[in-house]
Amino acid sequence: MSDPEKNVNDPDSGEEEKNQSSASVEEKVKERVSQAKTQARKEEVLEIYEDLLQTIWDRILPTLGRVTVIAIVERALVLTKERYPSIAHLEVTPNGVSFEILRQRLGEEERMLLREALKELIANLIDILAMLTGDILVRQLLKEIEGRKLL
Repeated sequence: MSDPEKNVNDPDSGEEEKNQSSASVEEKVKERVSQAKTQARKEEVLEIYEDLLQTIWDRILPTLGRVTVIAIVERALVLTKERYPSIAHLEVTPNGVSFEILRQRLGEEERMLLREALKELIANLIDILAMLTGDILVRQLLKEIEGRKLL
C-alpha cells in the first residue's frame, strides 16, 4: 500500500490535518491578539503622555501666559526632535500639544522609540522651566505629576 492510499484509508490522517489547521488558526489568533495588545499599550503610552503634557500646560499657563508657554513647549520640541525626529509630528496649538498628527503618521519602527522620545520631551520641558523660573514652578509641577512615575 502506497502513502496516498494510506491517507485515504486511514481515518486518523484527516484528524491530523484538522489538528494542524486548527493549530495554524490558533497561532494566527494568538499573533493578532499579541499585536492588538502591543498596539493598545502604545496607545496607552500616547494617552498617558498626552495627559501629562496637558497637565503641565494647564499648570504653567496661568503663571507664564500663553505666548510664553507656547514658546517653551516649542523649544522643548526642537531640542527633542534633534535626537528623535518622529517627535516633529507633535503640534503646539493655543490649547496645548496635539498628538493627532503623531498618531496618524507614526510608523511601526518609530513607535519603538516613542516612550524614550516623550520622556526626553518632558525632561527638556522641565529643564527649560527650571532655567527660567529657578525651580519655583518645577517644584510645584513635580508635586502635581509625582504619582505618574514617567520621569
